[in-house]
Amino acid sequence: MNKPLVSFYMTVRNGLPYLHEAVDSIRNQTYENWEAVIVDDGSTDQTLAYLREVESQDDRFRIFAGQGCGRGKALNMALKNARGLYVANLDADDLSHPQRLEMQAEIISVTECRFLCAGTDIINDDVAAKWTPFSSPFHHDVTDVSSLLMKSNPVSHISMFCRRDDILSVGGYSETRKSQLDYELWFRLVMNGVKLYRTSYPLAAKRIHARQSFENKNRIKYLFSSVLLQKRIISELRGGNIYYLYLFMRLIYGLLPQGVRMHLRQ
Repeated sequence: MNKPLVSFYMTVRNGLPYLHEAVDSIRNQTYENWEAVIVDDGSTDQTLAYLREVESQDDRFRIFAGQGCGRGKALNMALKNARGLYVANLDADDLSHPQRLEMQAEIISVTECRFLCAGTDIINDDVAAKWTPFSSPFHHDVTDVSSLLMKSNPVSHISMFCRRDDILSVGGYSETRKSQLDYELWFRLVMNGVKLYRTSYPLAAKRIHARQSFENKNRIKYLFSSVLLQKRIISELRGGNIYYLYLFMRLIYGLLPQGVRMHLRQ
């Protein structure tokens, strides 16, 4: 069976020191037919120089300069320059399981779903991800999580794997929103008839660290923006009153200190 080209896409601004590990997690994929499209969005550190060096050593990496255009435009720039039938997102401070593309490509071909996300581990600061190797044949059980959009964002952005043309057909990422760009995109995909499926395999690792905007002065603004988006989703998908209770609970959870939320996740 021919293995279709899969494009990793990433945007980054001042991504050091974690970017090296993200790039290595792409290089270490067991699936061989991939490219990586990375947009540097106006870095003022050595990020772009590092990426140019990576590009010069491995032509599967294609680097573009976004010059501070903003995250939405940078994501769309990456998608428009991607050449793969499928695309897989990764953030500059996060990691992909070595078998991520191999497993997602197989599962999506067997199930014929068009969008597949996966479980995501949480790691703190400089802690290394501890990956469990999986043996083929992989189980192909997937769950439709589309309706869960009314409760929260059920899709880990860094674990998504889908057809590139599906994203482009709904206009790509919003270029006016400052946060929840992925959540709002999933909503438009569902409204356009694309079902969101999830596998239980943990195929990505999300890094929690102090430099993230959610954990600094923008946190309250982020939370209330999320609440307004969720309210819109509940209305458009015709959810009942129970979903407004979930919305309130999500707001309370988001207001808890980071340490408390990390403890509850565990």
